[in-house]
Amino acid sequence: QRRTQSVDCYAPSILEEDEYYESCANNTNETLSNGNPDILKENDDDYVNVPLPRVHSRSMSRPCRRSVSISGDDRIPRRTRSVFAPSPKCNFGPKGTLKKVRNNAELIVIQDPCSQRLDWTSSPNNILVIRKPGLSTQTEFRILVTKLLKRRLNVYVGSSDHTQLPFATDANLQENVERCIPFDQKNDTCKIDLVICLGGDGTLLHASSLFQKSCPPVLSFSMGSLGFLTPFDFQFHDNIIDEVLSGKVAVLLRTRLNCAIIKHELNNLSSSETSDVSSQTNETSPSIDTDAMTCLALNEVVIDRGPSSYLSNLDLYINDKYITKVQGDGLIVSTPTGSTAYGMAAGASMVHPNVPAMIVCPICPHSLSFRPIVVPAGIELTVKVSEDTRLTAWLSIDGRSRLELRQHEGVKITTSVYPVPCICRFDQLGDWFQSLADILHWNIRKPQLNLDVDQEIQLDEHMPTQDDENTLDKNE
Repeated sequence: QRRTQSVDCYAPSILEEDEYYESCANNTNETLSNGNPDILKENDDDYVNVPLPRVHSRSMSRPCRRSVSISGDDRIPRRTRSVFAPSPKCNFGPKGTLKKVRNNAELIVIQDPCSQRLDWTSSPNNILVIRKPGLSTQTEFRILVTKLLKRRLNVYVGSSDHTQLPFATDANLQENVERCIPFDQKNDTCKIDLVICLGGDGTLLHASSLFQKSCPPVLSFSMGSLGFLTPFDFQFHDNIIDEVLSGKVAVLLRTRLNCAIIKHELNNLSSSETSDVSSQTNETSPSIDTDAMTCLALNEVVIDRGPSSYLSNLDLYINDKYITKVQGDGLIVSTPTGSTAYGMAAGASMVHPNVPAMIVCPICPHSLSFRPIVVPAGIELTVKVSEDTRLTAWLSIDGRSRLELRQHEGVKITTSVYPVPCICRFDQLGDWFQSLADILHWNIRKPQLNLDVDQEIQLDEHMPTQDDENTLDKNE
């Protein structure tokens, strides 16, 4: 089976509209003169032609700009729709048209998210196992580590988990003690081929924070309190791990936000004040790179008033253009993944992770008209503490890091090029809607019963007529 490719972003933007359809017509005529194949293809990676019903004993074909899975076996179902919208027509009325792009560097080619599947360039050897702290995951953690070691894989675990493994009493662990390695975030992140999480959504967020650049594929088993992002049941972990290690499983690329912290006031502070700020940054924000002052967020970035009793006063910019002032408890900038977390609780819309967007949602705004908005993922969004603020604001990244922001300080937020590839249980769409129904109980209510026909006739017979109402009025 050939790979599925989204073709929404190719040609009419490279070729003129007329040239494109003329080339498709020529290909169709050549094919019709040579025979009637089931599927025509103009290019393996650009366009595919799908058959239309026969007209006058002749098969007609037309180009399809949606994602099509090409297969010679008719028994394999073919997906004919992409999650992307169809390419728009480039001609607007008799004279309007889009300016043609001559430079290929200006073209953005994106694969259809529904066709994204995991593939290994070589067999994965190094597995990082992360578990939720506590006794609830201890038994499953030992079982999983033992089975991975039996497969002759190198297993990395947390330092505290490594000390708790019974190497002295477990013969299987004794035989493979050299391949069970304590994980060092500074030196081992580039070695990990696969991450396995045992826990809830917080465990996945912790795994994301360990990889501030390229993140390996993540396989999440639901063993926490919620589990919206963890679709797999540990009961079937043997078969699931076999499929993942063999590759060809669907992956969902969860976008992350790149947060560059603006600390202009550090240059104007005295040496004692600067040391105080630096010590506070190191103590309260362990996940933030204090040298480059950058961090990646999987869920959301929150700027709020913290312990202050005053309103937060923030200035919002998009691509260095002033947009509005935020007065309230704070502001949430979330990814589509985070739209079902804090943003949802604050009243924002739930957005599928395949939608390239950022969600901007105020927290208890002091304005009735300040509603949450969804903005394109390619913008640069800047949030600064206003010069009119009464006190400082506080920055939080995925609910883990806390950093105080003074006047004119803030954060620049862009979409990171390093997503978190999460392995899907069903597919990219099915997992999300399944979690909405099972975890968040989205639109769950007792259904309205069908009205019985005989009962409806009886009700109609007992309904008062106009004559009955007139008689009652006269008697009164």
